[in-house]
Amino acid sequence: MIQYDMQIIGLINVFEKNTGAKVKDCFNDGDVLVFVVQQKELKKALENKGEKVRRLSAITKKRIRIIEFNEDPVKFVLNLLYPLRPEVSLEEDHVLIKGKDAREKGQIFGREKTNFKHIQSIVHKYFKIELKVV
Repeated sequence: MIQYDMQIIGLINVFEKNTGAKVKDCFNDGDVLVFVVQQKELKKALENKGEKVRRLSAITKKRIRIIEFNEDPVKFVLNLLYPLRPEVSLEEDHVLIKGKDAREKGQIFGREKTNFKHIQSIVHKYFKIELKVV
């Protein structure tokens, strides 16, 4: 079960009032606020060419990243990796991510695998699967 402090609850309320999108989860990732919105709610949050999100970013003085949740772990991983578009497939209890080239794999992993570990921790919040990059 996910527990929130009063600050995160306040941020979720402000986000939902400003954008009209329903939030599934919110967490602080360093200097970035990450909002995981319900399925098919991303379009609401990004209406008016992202003006609502820019306004919210100015209010919070933090960058904002919005990820659309999906019940399908493959589609959720693709949403997490956006703007990268690797091949992603589900095999038993693993999600395989196939980078097109070494550059794309490097972006998926990040320096000292920080991006990969971060993506894996987000996926573990919702699904009991492991990620593998091939």
